[in-house]
Amino acid sequence: MNVSKILSGWKNYLSKSEVTEAIATERAALCAACPHAKQGKLLAFVKDTLKEVEGAYCNQCGCPLSAKIRSNDICPINKW
Repeated sequence: MNVSKILSGWKNYLSKSEVTEAIATERAALCAACPHAKQGKLLAFVKDTLKEVEGAYCNQCGCPLSAKIRSNDICPINKW
C-alpha cells in the first residue's frame, strides 16, 4: 500500500471533483464485482455516494475502496 497515494485518494473522496468521480464510478463497478472486495467493520462509518464500495476494502492491498478508487494508485491485480 502506498500511503501517499491513498491519502490523495481520501483528499479526492472529500473534494469529489467531476473528473475524479467519473473515474471512481468506473473503478467502483469493477471493484464491486471483484472477489477481493470485502466489507470492513471499521469502514462501516465511511459513507460513500458510490454505494457499491461503501465500507469495503481490497483484501489484496488492504486499502479502503472509497479512497483507492479515487487515488492515483493502481489495482493490485490490474483490473484498472
